Amino acid sequence: MRSITEDQFRSWSHGLRNSDRDSFAELFDATYDALIRYAVYIVHERNAAGDILQDVYLKLWQIRSEIDPERSLRALMYQMVRNYALNHERQKKRHASEEIEADHPSVEFDMMTDEQMDADSLRSLIGVWIDQMPTRRREAFMLSRYEGLSHDEIAALMNLAPKTVNNHIVLALQHIRQQIQTHRNRDNE
Repeated sequence: MRSITEDQFRSWSHGLRNSDRDSFAELFDATYDALIRYAVYIVHERNAAGDILQDVYLKLWQIRSEIDPERSLRALMYQMVRNYALNHERQKKRHASEEIEADHPSVEFDMMTDEQMDADSLRSLIGVWIDQMPTRRREAFMLSRYEGLSHDEIAALMNLAPKTVNNHIVLALQHIRQQIQTHRNRDNE
């Protein structure tokens, strides 16, 4: 969703307000992949994330007449996904559901080059280091670096000041740099 301009979102907002099904279909096609990644990030389960997005797009269609084209439709959609995903997590805890099963494809290590293994290993470690961050810092970082939202959009989504969002991201980057340095030092010993 990083490459979609605010003008395009504004155009879709106007289309939605006018019950234009083509605008809705375009919006769906352009935003689904980024929103599903965000939902999976919160609920850790692809099927649940798909259900959440179905609810979000349905709700978006239901409230189409209330959408303000001058407000960020992108931020609204992320906020809706976040709210539905957090509600899903609360409901899951309330009903004492089964543990979340991570979907990790099996990889044939003998077919991978050393560089691929190093890159995959580092990517995995960075994921662990991101998970170690406080929840709000991790969320701000993920929205910025993985979803491409601006600090203002993240601030609106998380109900924070833009300066606080900036601080979260700076601290997240410092944390990752420190972890990488510690990891390198360990490898060099």
